Amino acid sequence: MGKTLNTKNDGGHSFLKGSAILVIATMLVKVIGAIYRIPLARILGSTGMGFYSTAYDLYVPMYSIAMAGLPIAISRLVSEHVAAERFKHVKKTLNTAKVAFLVTGGVGFILMVVLAFVLTGDIGVFNKGTLPGILCIAPCLLFCCVMSAYRGYYEGLRNMTPTAISQVLEALGKLVFGFGFAFVVLKVTGNYSYAAAGALFGITLGTALSALYLEIKYRLTGKYTFTSEQLEAAPKPDSNKETVKILVTIAIPIVLGSLVNNISSLIDVAMVQTQLKRAMEKAPEYFSLNYADFIAGETASALKNGQTFNWTEDLPNALYGAHRGFAFSIYNLVPSLTSVLGVSAIPILASAWTKRDADEIKSNVNTMLRTTAVVAVPAGFGIIAMSGPVLDLLYDDPHIIAVAAPNLRVLGICAIFAGLNGPLTNMLQAIGRQGVPLRNIAVGAVLKIVINFVLVGTPEINIFGVPIGTTVCYAYICIANLVCFIKYSHVVPNILLSIGKPLICGAACGATAWLVSFLLAKTALGTSLSSLVAIAAAALVYVVMLFLIKAITREDIISMPKGKKIIKVLEKLKLMR
Repeated sequence: MGKTLNTKNDGGHSFLKGSAILVIATMLVKVIGAIYRIPLARILGSTGMGFYSTAYDLYVPMYSIAMAGLPIAISRLVSEHVAAERFKHVKKTLNTAKVAFLVTGGVGFILMVVLAFVLTGDIGVFNKGTLPGILCIAPCLLFCCVMSAYRGYYEGLRNMTPTAISQVLEALGKLVFGFGFAFVVLKVTGNYSYAAAGALFGITLGTALSALYLEIKYRLTGKYTFTSEQLEAAPKPDSNKETVKILVTIAIPIVLGSLVNNISSLIDVAMVQTQLKRAMEKAPEYFSLNYADFIAGETASALKNGQTFNWTEDLPNALYGAHRGFAFSIYNLVPSLTSVLGVSAIPILASAWTKRDADEIKSNVNTMLRTTAVVAVPAGFGIIAMSGPVLDLLYDDPHIIAVAAPNLRVLGICAIFAGLNGPLTNMLQAIGRQGVPLRNIAVGAVLKIVINFVLVGTPEINIFGVPIGTTVCYAYICIANLVCFIKYSHVVPNILLSIGKPLICGAACGATAWLVSFLLAKTALGTSLSSLVAIAAAALVYVVMLFLIKAITREDIISMPKGKKIIKVLEKLKLMR
């Protein structure tokens, strides 16, 4: 007999437990990703990362079309069925979704292969060197269909462990296969295009490994999710047609929202490089003078691998690679980390919304916003204060850092808004307002495209216009989503506790990082060690401030894994009474 599924209301505690599991897994994934991406960026350089990033930016919208909204739809639907004790509906949802995912994944794969040849052809907007990379990552969509179905299923049951383990396996596969292939291919061929393709093929193999784990786990343990008594007492499930209809109804606005967001990024890939070319045509002397060191560095890197760098043709791709492959990759750690908090909240908020439990809704909303702000705010301020030193610490490539650091500094502001926005979007999806984020994302995307078109095409601004457009975009979406959630849920979060206090702590964190880095920069410690000391000091000040102004409560700590032990340590340090 299987164990009975616990469906009791446990308020914000369940959210924090699930979030803690996913946050730990995500942090581990990011560490693995850094081990993968930092040396990858070093061996590929701006040119290779331009090929890599362009292919990946095409893959993401294809993923959105195929399945981005369905895991969220499954999670929400499963949680609603469990709350209403419709246990037969749960398995029906999973089985139906797997078939639907396979179809959409196959269509996405075919579409991406076709677009690969069109966009890199004679009339295409992508560099022809991007083609091998696109073809290598396209099969990833087929494995994602299995992976995403199971993740949504387990998340709906509030079991975040399978998702966490599959994420780590996916990252390990990408590290081992992706970097390994890129390194070997570059050594053998000296071709950046083929090396970038090898790295992208590693992503495909990592996804396959993750999907295989989830399939095996379900086959071994899936039958124990509910007891025979629970299944016998449950009502008859809906038909396949009805289940698909419900899933699609929930998923379409989410898919469209993700698609709009990612298509705007895809437009950036083409438009930014096109506008950079136009800006270069307007003022070639400006670029040759102001990017002289960058051009010299890229020329030297190309010669080292037996390639050539024609700056009048290759500079736009290299500048985009410096932004996307270096600055954006660091910034993106923040929304990637906070997005898992929203994943944990969907089943809990959906269950509370189904029961119309206003107290549980408000408790979870406050907990989620506070937890998200505690992560996003210090990270954003830290990026603003330490953009140059962090890039220097990770990459040690002066000509690229000179381009990437100013962009990363602006993206530090964006990180706060983007970090808060993911969970806010999930909150609206959990209460059945999945169409609202779509509208807000569409407006934000238009703002970004217009701003980037104008600023990037201005020679004096050029690539620096990209982070400005991104920041305006996410600032609008974040604020609009918060206002809309309050409007439709009739729940007003405690903004002072949830966001205000973390902002105060984050400002102290950023100021500490900048001050310590400034004071130590010219000492015998050296740049790298000074940066590490500054980061450690900022983190210490931030943690102390969190407890001094009570931005984190005793209940928050207790509800986390090993919470009671953490409380004892904090009491010994006199940070909590």
